[in-house]
Amino acid sequence: MRSHRLSVRRAFQTGLASLALTLLLLAGCGQTGAPLPPSLQLPETVADLSASRVADKVELRCSKPRPTTDKLLLKGPQPVRICRHVADGPCVAVADVTFAPDKSVVYEDALPRDLASGGRRLLAYSVDVLSRRGRSAGASNFAYTAAGLAPAPFMNARAQVEAGGVVVQWQPASLSGDANAVRIERTLLSVPAKAENPSKSPLGSSSEPIVKNQRLAVHLPARTDPGQVLDPDAEFDQRYSYRITRVETVSLGGKSIELEGPPSPAIVVDTKDLFPPAAPAGLAAVADPRESAIDLSWAPNTETDLAGYAVYRRDANGKPKRISDPSKPLDSPAFRDSTAPPGRAYAYFVTAIDRDGNESKPSPEATETLPPKQ
Repeated sequence: MRSHRLSVRRAFQTGLASLALTLLLLAGCGQTGAPLPPSLQLPETVADLSASRVADKVELRCSKPRPTTDKLLLKGPQPVRICRHVADGPCVAVADVTFAPDKSVVYEDALPRDLASGGRRLLAYSVDVLSRRGRSAGASNFAYTAAGLAPAPFMNARAQVEAGGVVVQWQPASLSGDANAVRIERTLLSVPAKAENPSKSPLGSSSEPIVKNQRLAVHLPARTDPGQVLDPDAEFDQRYSYRITRVETVSLGGKSIELEGPPSPAIVVDTKDLFPPAAPAGLAAVADPRESAIDLSWAPNTETDLAGYAVYRRDANGKPKRISDPSKPLDSPAFRDSTAPPGRAYAYFVTAIDRDGNESKPSPEATETLPPKQ
């Protein structure tokens, strides 16, 4: 009986040992190395920071904060520290701001007086996107602009309408910088109420404005301020608002920096068409005795706002009289005068009329005699 109990106890102990070994093997199954360290949740470093200076402010832009260095998505507002460096100087913290993880970073730095005046110096910015514990994976790339006096504002800015477009004018000033330009921002406000036919587009070929909103730069001759620029894309019978800005390009620390001055006040202009077409050319008159008529023809005008032509006739010593339909212009460069009494000499001239009713100067005259009927 005692020997039987010993056998059972030994079997039980052997089973426990086997079970412990099995559990130990199962616990180690699937492990390929040391356990991974916890994520530091550091946002990736910004690599596309840019800076642009307008007047006494610098606008900084970069893409939205990226995932962490562990490729984990960012959650909640992201703290961003903005640094300003003057020349090769140290980082001066400009601001600590937060941005949503799905929004691009845009920040405007108002320059202090000492950096908005005086000579031009290289100015560099960098940003650090911080973790919730205030740690960073590193500063961004440097974005460069310049400290010092901004380009001068425009004085007495105005605009006037000419046949070739709108001329924007200002008081010339002395220029600095390696290159200079004028930046034009034009906005179509509305069609003036006094315009009788807002679908007219004399400076273009379509019934709608070709360019409604426009932003362009006109490069100026070296160190020369002409005091005006031409906007050739403006159309007649519209109302536009213009804002113009000086742009200077300077070289600092081996870098080409663009500086933009303060924009001018809005310059509003109504582009009423007061400019007649060119006088027609090449007028010829040929009598047709059989039909008792005189046929006229001339070279067509090329204006895009042309409405048509008017034909005038006068006797040798008489006053000219419009013989084409006075209610509407001719739509082709030809006309048959079948109302001239035979047996007389006549002088003819032609004018061109645009859609605003502006009439050109007379063409050179063409004379012809209509023989009497046989």
